Amino acid sequence: MGRVDKQKVYEDLVNLCYDCVLDKGKWIVLIERLMVATGRQQGGLLFNREHSELAQVSEVHLIDGAAVGPYNEYYSSADPGRWYVPRKAVGEWYHDFIDFGPEAIRRSPYYQEFHRDYRLGSISSVKLYESGAAGAYLSLLTNLDAKLPTNSQQELLQRISVHLGNAGRLSERIQRLSLDLAKRDLLLDSYPNPLWLLDGNGHVLYANSAARQYMGQKDCPLYERFGRLYSQCEDARLQRLMHQAAGKHGRRRAGWLRLRMAEALHEILLTPIPAEASFNLFFQRPLVFMAMLGGQPRSALLSELFQLTPAERRLAEMLGQQLSPEACAERLKVSINTVRSQLRSVFRKTGTSRQAELVALITRIGQR
Repeated sequence: MGRVDKQKVYEDLVNLCYDCVLDKGKWIVLIERLMVATGRQQGGLLFNREHSELAQVSEVHLIDGAAVGPYNEYYSSADPGRWYVPRKAVGEWYHDFIDFGPEAIRRSPYYQEFHRDYRLGSISSVKLYESGAAGAYLSLLTNLDAKLPTNSQQELLQRISVHLGNAGRLSERIQRLSLDLAKRDLLLDSYPNPLWLLDGNGHVLYANSAARQYMGQKDCPLYERFGRLYSQCEDARLQRLMHQAAGKHGRRRAGWLRLRMAEALHEILLTPIPAEASFNLFFQRPLVFMAMLGGQPRSALLSELFQLTPAERRLAEMLGQQLSPEACAERLKVSINTVRSQLRSVFRKTGTSRQAELVALITRIGQR
């Protein structure tokens, strides 16, 4: 293969690595191309979960199906690679014929039983990412009667390894974001009151099912145009409160709006969501949470929205009962300095600046 051809193969593999980030189906294509380019005949992805030392072959593989079940059920615990690969850095390859060695391979029951039974040869594995005790690995295998990969093929693996590591880390990040977004949507949709996530310009980024039903009612005081939220009767104030909660003109603060619909008065809370909040991992910029009040909001939802720790939540609930900071310290059996420190954190997270403002916020949203 000429120099130009080698570079073209390398560039195609790099592009495939990053295609895998947003398209999980590309991993099988990448494995197949890697096998061809590096002199391997089989390959696949392996994962080990939290609290498990054993990597298991995933559904993404081009490995003899007859070998996958026995490996996952029994032989993975005997695989020498389980001692080597997790200890290597992300993007660093383990080659059994180099790291484990030919003599150890000849004496290993794993190789002499499992590999011989399923006609497997050498293994090369690379860690794609690790998250705590969990991780993902890509393994490439030769058949028992195949030649060892050439130096040139090994060099290609080395060149591509940084991109494989990047693709693995990004894929894991995207997966966690997807789970967080699914959790957020499930949480919001399970809430019976209308809820919206907005940006500072009033663009609707998310509306739960109750909000969509509410907007579909006749004479609804809110409406959406080109993706932005407006009010029929209090639009100037609504826009001002959205800007205020997003911090467009200074400090971010919560606010209230009263809207009338069919002789009924509706109260709406607009409050900031910081960029680092778990609700906001996808957007990563200051957002506005808007809720139509009525009934008891769930405390778990409020803790999530304001990112309150359990201690901060207990303090907020006591302040909502009109207790002074000193009385809270006595009940909680902590120092007044601890209470004041927690109170400053609650002020910052809820977008309030004074105790009276915080108590009003807690009281209005129904905390006991």
